[in-house]
Amino acid sequence: MVRRRFNLWAVFAGALAWACGGDDPVDPPDEGPPDVSGTYSLESFSSAVATGNVALSPPDVSGTLTLVQSPSTGREATGTFDFDVTVPDSEGGTERVGDQGTYTIRADGTWEQRGDLFQGTGTFTLEGAVLTLTVSQPIPSVSRSVWRRQ
Repeated sequence: MVRRRFNLWAVFAGALAWACGGDDPVDPPDEGPPDVSGTYSLESFSSAVATGNVALSPPDVSGTLTLVQSPSTGREATGTFDFDVTVPDSEGGTERVGDQGTYTIRADGTWEQRGDLFQGTGTFTLEGAVLTLTVSQPIPSVSRSVWRRQ
């Protein structure tokens, strides 16, 4: 009788494993980063060099950012950027700063840029139409900019 219960239990366990697929669960595929392509207007900008770490918004600063992203490969995507920003200068006027180059974003929220003038690493967030870029390295490029997709 004990042997028979064991056999029935083995048959039941085998049927249950077959009904549930029997294989190890498959993890869902990793999601890549969001597509940040678009043209953005500057909503806020701060930088140790340009603004003394004070966050400025229009009309004190203005600018546009254009991002063109290639399809993601795994957990990262690359693309090109072009930006043009106007910030106050030390003499009461304004200074225009622009750059273009390439960027890499990752699903973990990291950002890298390699421009003609500025290189940097940091983080990004995209919430609806608002893109926030925080560049934390190297020190001369440290900044935080908030952009709204047009």
